[in-house]
Amino acid sequence: MLRSLSSAFLAFWLHLLITTHAHADIVWHWESQFNHAEQDKLKSWITTTVAAVESAVGQYPFDVHIYFHRLEGRGEPVPWANTHRNHEEAIHFHVDPNYSESQLLADWTAPHELSHLLFPYVGRRYSWFAEGFASFMQYQIMYELGVMTKAQLQPKYHAKINRAKDQFSTLNLEIPFHSAAERLRQSRLYPVYYWGGAVYFLNVNKMLSKQDSNLSQVVANYLACCRIRAKGLDDLIEDLDDLSSSHIFSAELKKMKRVNGFPVAR
Repeated sequence: MLRSLSSAFLAFWLHLLITTHAHADIVWHWESQFNHAEQDKLKSWITTTVAAVESAVGQYPFDVHIYFHRLEGRGEPVPWANTHRNHEEAIHFHVDPNYSESQLLADWTAPHELSHLLFPYVGRRYSWFAEGFASFMQYQIMYELGVMTKAQLQPKYHAKINRAKDQFSTLNLEIPFHSAAERLRQSRLYPVYYWGGAVYFLNVNKMLSKQDSNLSQVVANYLACCRIRAKGLDDLIEDLDDLSSSHIFSAELKKMKRVNGFPVAR
């Protein structure tokens, strides 16, 4: 459909969708016992983080289901979280409610998991793509939350990527990152897996900036027009290329599949 529309009509259509879209709800599920004060704190944490997502890229075109599980004594506010996307768009948070709301907001887990829901499930083969996107977006959302400054973003990205690159180099894998990703996941080298994928999005964002755009703007348009009907990676890449009036997303994906070694951040 997008390919048959003139650019002027497409811009009008996107504006209409964005300005008329109903606000999605957060649906709360309590899988463990939490007292009223703890429930209020956890709801405030997620509501604030969702608002930061909306500030960065716009509203979810569906209700977001949040499940809370109590998990104390692990030395961090959110020891574990994961998305479930069968009949609903959901995130399960395993949390320690003894931490303050400010400590919860300073944790990267909620921005990361909420970012996953911005794109459809792209399949296990391309989970490096999904994790790379969520890793890139988590700091964008933490910036929106005010727990990171603009000046901290690039150094933070590069520190994570350089550490992952060093780990990857010890494996002596002379194959493209896309081909190596499943082996990295099976070996539980998750930081290498996540941040190698994040390089793709850093490079896409840099290329978009050359045409006076950025990844957040493209994702915002994608949420408004296409997310609710999305299927897999091929459709996603096609839509993102169309919405950016470019071949940036598909060209960078080809490089991840073709060029040997850890991806180079440009």
